[in-house]
Amino acid sequence: MKKVYSLFIFGLVLILILSGCSSGKKNSSQTDSNSLASKQILNQSQTADIPTLDSTQATDTLSNNVLEMVNAGLTRMHKGKVEWDLAAGAPQISSDKKTYTFTLRKGIKWSDGKPITAQNFVYGWQHENDPAAKPQYNFLYTSAYIKNASKIQNPKDPMFGKYQNLGIKAIGDDKVQIFFDKAAPPFFYSLISQPLFFPQREDIIKKAGKNYGQEASTILSNGPFKLKSWDHGKGWIYVKNTGYWNAKNIHLKTINVKVVKEEGTRINLYKTNKTDTVGLTGDYIDQMKQSNPKEIHKGLTSTTRFLFLNEKNKYLKNINLRKAINYSFDRNDFVNILMKDGSLGSHFVVPKDFVMGPDGKDFRSVAPDGYLIGGKAEAQKYWNKAKKELGVTSLNLTLLTQDGDQLKKWDEYLANQIETNLKGIKITINQQPFGNFLKLQTDFKFDISYGGWAPDYRDPMTYLDMFTTGHPQNSSAWSNKTFDQLIMSAQNEVDQTKRWNDLQQAEKILMNDAAIAPLDQDGQTWASKQYVKGLDYPLYGPEIDYTGAYITKH
Repeated sequence: MKKVYSLFIFGLVLILILSGCSSGKKNSSQTDSNSLASKQILNQSQTADIPTLDSTQATDTLSNNVLEMVNAGLTRMHKGKVEWDLAAGAPQISSDKKTYTFTLRKGIKWSDGKPITAQNFVYGWQHENDPAAKPQYNFLYTSAYIKNASKIQNPKDPMFGKYQNLGIKAIGDDKVQIFFDKAAPPFFYSLISQPLFFPQREDIIKKAGKNYGQEASTILSNGPFKLKSWDHGKGWIYVKNTGYWNAKNIHLKTINVKVVKEEGTRINLYKTNKTDTVGLTGDYIDQMKQSNPKEIHKGLTSTTRFLFLNEKNKYLKNINLRKAINYSFDRNDFVNILMKDGSLGSHFVVPKDFVMGPDGKDFRSVAPDGYLIGGKAEAQKYWNKAKKELGVTSLNLTLLTQDGDQLKKWDEYLANQIETNLKGIKITINQQPFGNFLKLQTDFKFDISYGGWAPDYRDPMTYLDMFTTGHPQNSSAWSNKTFDQLIMSAQNEVDQTKRWNDLQQAEKILMNDAAIAPLDQDGQTWASKQYVKGLDYPLYGPEIDYTGAYITKH
């Protein structure tokens, strides 16, 4: 979710990622009622506050993770698999696969006791495509081939803004019919587990107006948990939603989340038993391995991180300058010395071990190590070319980043590497609270900025189509006609081998044109008390899934 711009769930890495998802080890979720603690309370810390609880504005994984815990859609991702949530089961599918008809579960309700109806889905989907709502992430409707979505979202099309023409219809109170411009994509069920495909209550949104999603009191729940409170800047509290259709299988009754930006403070809270889990980076990993070896967990994720190079800056429009920046820092030192969490230094945007192609090989098999692989000599060569072409001997550039003590170390490392290997460039670090960071990035008020992506669905397209010309998540403002054509071809290609080749060629162009500067494929390391069971960090779906978690006697 953003899975566009997102926060790493432990708050280890505050980055832009859209609709994101991470992978890692998980605790067993097989419960023994005799072993359950009487108090099912989980205490956690997080590095940033929730940016928004309005699904039309949510572009980060933290916001989306909260929305996925307090609300529900037709499907839910759980333990890496699609499960039927508010849908009673699989839909009826037309022979041409362009019409899906879902039947809702009986007796499902909102947290205020009112029934969840098919019309709530119609309103929710239309609201996400209403220009007046200024939706930030609704391009996924086009990715899903929802009928007329691409026209409704295109300001140049006669159908622009006519959200009533979106391919969704209510049949009575319990049937939701969805229409597609072409056969539904294979990743459709996982995609509609995202919050922007959830039902919405028109009366609640209109009553709250501009305050919708800005306070716990302005939203309703229909999912496993409710948001009891949200103390901005300090934390929030989930409580079990006893009205959820699957409430009998939800064990946690309270989840307390504190916002703590300093990693040392988060570690101390964990060691003094004030929190039950904590994310680890850098030297803290080695320390915790020594002091709490049985509580350490580690895994590689499907999130890739990179630097956006804003081509609205006239200097960064120069490909040789962008290549020089790409070559100027050592990814392996970055992940092995600073992060130490199992992350892999990368020269690509589509991660390793994410998805296999029609040939049964990993997407990365065509270029296992990525592109623009080099070092200081290449950095200097392209910097010399750029200086000559731009007619400069020095440049001042800003690095926009989120705040936090761990990120400060990473910022300083990257700034130092660029300045050392590209003599004449001066990097000014601009650390901002996460909400401000997102706004500055959206407004292109930066030169270089942290970026990243966690997948919305299991397909390379989720990492690539965001870089098409004019895409709302293309924060590099990069444009390449051949890349655009390859993405369009892949979106319409029936031959899966041809489609796969198009996507691999598209990534090659993106990387070789230095549209972004890749950093790493994220790993994650965390400590968790041994009495915490079933807490899941799935490859797809919520960044952290509380729905199977429980506390054992201790």
